[in-house]
Amino acid sequence: MGRGFFILWFVLAALSGRALAAQELFVSTLDGRTIALSVDVADTPEKQARGLMHVTQMPAKSGMVFPMRPPRQAQFWMRNTLIPLDMIFILPGGTIGQIETRRDIKSDKTTRSLGPVSGVLEINAGEAKKLNIGIGDRVRMNGVSF
Repeated sequence: MGRGFFILWFVLAALSGRALAAQELFVSTLDGRTIALSVDVADTPEKQARGLMHVTQMPAKSGMVFPMRPPRQAQFWMRNTLIPLDMIFILPGGTIGQIETRRDIKSDKTTRSLGPVSGVLEINAGEAKKLNIGIGDRVRMNGVSF
């Protein structure tokens, strides 16, 4: 592949609002499975504010994780978000405590966590159900403390 391909790939990634370096996040399910997801980490205030806004498509088993230190009540909206999402709220210690599916793209309506969380994972809407990810499953990721 030539230089033009890589320049085009870089421009498309930048225009989609996606970070270029995805990392692996693992969900250990209550039934003993481990699911690997490729996620971008929203680890700065700017990345957290932008989130998945303006992204037009996202591959299966991928998403964005929002670490929250210190743990706090999380609040998300779908403003400028063009794809439906599952919002997976991660409790301190790494256990999934809540899953909300948002199909109302471009909405200013907020979704709040039920209490303090140490992270939120966003994946394509319906994917949590498809992968059988649920309340009580555990999330872990190198370099991110939940």
